[in-house]
Amino acid sequence: MMTRQERLLRNAVILLAIATLMLGGLLFWSLRAMAILKGEAAEGESSDIARAGDQPVTDQQWIGELKKKHGDEVLLTLLNHIVVSKEAKALGITVTEKEIEKELQRSIAGYGSEQQYYEQMESELGLSREEVREEAVYRLTLQEIATAGITISESEIDDYLAQNAERFTPKKKMELSMIKVYTYEEAEKVMDRLEQDEDFAALAAEVSIDEESRLHGGSIGMVEEDDPFWPEELLQTASGLEAGDIAGPLQAGDAYAVIRLEKAIVPREQNQAEIRQQVREELALEKAPPLQQVEKDLRAKYDTAIYIDNSLQD
Repeated sequence: MMTRQERLLRNAVILLAIATLMLGGLLFWSLRAMAILKGEAAEGESSDIARAGDQPVTDQQWIGELKKKHGDEVLLTLLNHIVVSKEAKALGITVTEKEIEKELQRSIAGYGSEQQYYEQMESELGLSREEVREEAVYRLTLQEIATAGITISESEIDDYLAQNAERFTPKKKMELSMIKVYTYEEAEKVMDRLEQDEDFAALAAEVSIDEESRLHGGSIGMVEEDDPFWPEELLQTASGLEAGDIAGPLQAGDAYAVIRLEKAIVPREQNQAEIRQQVREELALEKAPPLQQVEKDLRAKYDTAIYIDNSLQD
């Protein structure tokens, strides 16, 4: 089980990785630019795509900027996917549906809900569900290639578990919603309105100063009972609530909050075999070369060639 901090760090890494998929869409425009330069553009198609006053912006100008700013990344991404696929086939590596689902659930764990996760992927990175899934498959495949042949002993796993026992201790998790305001008096007014049966989500959208949660009806997602990112008093109060209960005003940094417990998840004992397998994979990745280096080595192994800019080969 990951802490909130670990989830945030993990999600930051994942966001950086899947951002490269956004660049894949630029391939279309690169190919279209080549067609235009060769005089193969569709007959009668206008080359002006925008204008500022009487100054037009042409296809060639736009595509030229896209290629100049993103062409390197798009081309390397395409080559990486090709060589990783070749190496996976050579090694007999196939990512299972269970592994894909587990990876996606790890990513979703840092968000309020599965829907919120995919909405954020769409709004921030322009990625559909299928594209997020494709990136997860690529990442898992690359990791398996990187760790192929690396052996982790049982004693190494035992040592890690002994030193990181708290990480795998089951903790109560609470799904919370919050309305944050500047003053205690404002929080009291929020409580009064909620006691008059006003809708929590609508009220959060109206008055909450927490920009992220207000967009989702006040939802802040799953929070662990000892989450260091939240005030101890707030977590202790939430832990004593029943689903649907509201509490406040509560101190939240320099502001005040009213919270609602949506649901609580009582932890179950984790499967020891799954924990050991997770640790085995993590320790193997620590011993493996950086994934970017693995991609570079595979491009060399499969004799990739780039004809437009030799600097990309470095």
